[in-house]
Amino acid sequence: MISFFAHSQTHSIDELVLNLSDDASVSDFYANTFYNAYDSVNISWQIIESEMPDQWSFSNCFPNCYNPGVLSGESSFLPNTQQYLNCHFYPNNTSGTGVVKMEITTNSQFIDTVTWIGVANSTSAISEFIQNQTINNNNITIYDLSGKKLERLHENKLNIIVDQNGIIEKYFYVNE
Repeated sequence: MISFFAHSQTHSIDELVLNLSDDASVSDFYANTFYNAYDSVNISWQIIESEMPDQWSFSNCFPNCYNPGVLSGESSFLPNTQQYLNCHFYPNNTSGTGVVKMEITTNSQFIDTVTWIGVANSTSAISEFIQNQTINNNNITIYDLSGKKLERLHENKLNIIVDQNGIIEKYFYVNE
């Protein structure tokens, strides 16, 4: 766990940038970090950026969980407490990338930004991709994460596929 000390040691946030991924068919995927109050603090937060496919939505938890569409909130935290700080992405069966940035203001004085970058892959896109390529004719090459060349996709693992043009795609293959 990486801890970033912020401004006069009133607080810290464990991670300021969180990368997460899952399949587009899941109902939601999420990543959390923690806001650590070392003193009594009053915070306000607001979403300052949210870019994602139109079909997606998101919600945040800080410290309570909010419904999608809630873009700001306020709280007070006691000294020596740790608060849950989270973002959920709801991909709605749509692959793509989403970015959510939350600005947190502590004691009307200190500003921190926490960023979540979520990637949703589509298993149907993998099947379509594989159908349009030929492993045996060397149109694509498949590797595992260690760089070992594979003869076929490995189920329930991340696969790296390189096509004949050198384009690299990462896929988590789930055989349904």
